[in-house]
Amino acid sequence: MKNVILVLTVLFFTRCSQHDPVRGDATGNFTGTYKYAIASPLGFVSKYTWVVTRRSANVLDFDMQKVVVRGDGSEISSRDTATEIEVKDEKRLHFSYTDKNRRLIQVTLLAAPKKLTMTSSALQGDDATHVAWYEFDKQ
Repeated sequence: MKNVILVLTVLFFTRCSQHDPVRGDATGNFTGTYKYAIASPLGFVSKYTWVVTRRSANVLDFDMQKVVVRGDGSEISSRDTATEIEVKDEKRLHFSYTDKNRRLIQVTLLAAPKKLTMTSSALQGDDATHVAWYEFDKQ
């Protein structure tokens, strides 16, 4: 756990030094509907849909849905939201939210045309996790 916090701290400070300041309203770099799917060797598929909407100038809302399709075709859905996320950088976004299981989730996003690349870490509880970089496609 200490290693995770150390790595995140180092990444935070190195990325802050590479800051792209916001000129005007940068929400357009992030808004849209994004999808990503990944198959597991255990026979299920995780499908993610993120809807990113502009709340106001340089403020975003996130609606994040995950559907796990099991090998037998049954599905398990979950949904989280993060609201009033301030855009401080034109291409990078760092934010945290508390998920439905009351875990603190930290997210880093990189915006590119037609792509949203994301990584996240759950920093609390016995099931602390780190998600590798996922590349969401804009729909």
